[in-house]
Amino acid sequence: MEETKSSKEIKKIQEIKDEQIDDFPEIKPTCPICGSDSCFGMSRVVGYFSIIENWNRSKKAELKRRQKGNYWHDEE
Repeated sequence: MEETKSSKEIKKIQEIKDEQIDDFPEIKPTCPICGSDSCFGMSRVVGYFSIIENWNRSKKAELKRRQKGNYWHDEE
């Protein structure tokens, strides 16, 4: 039996939820001069700067994939 579009979408959403984690050590910045971790990362999206630590888990997961050059969840 062929999956319906909605069941595929639900499956994809579940996969995204399963891969999301609260901690993304590779996007936690440190000062290049003193090594302090008392700083925060910023990202420029569509011309606007945004503090990464204020993002929800889904946005952080998207950033993690983009750093690998993977802009779509299906291409992992």
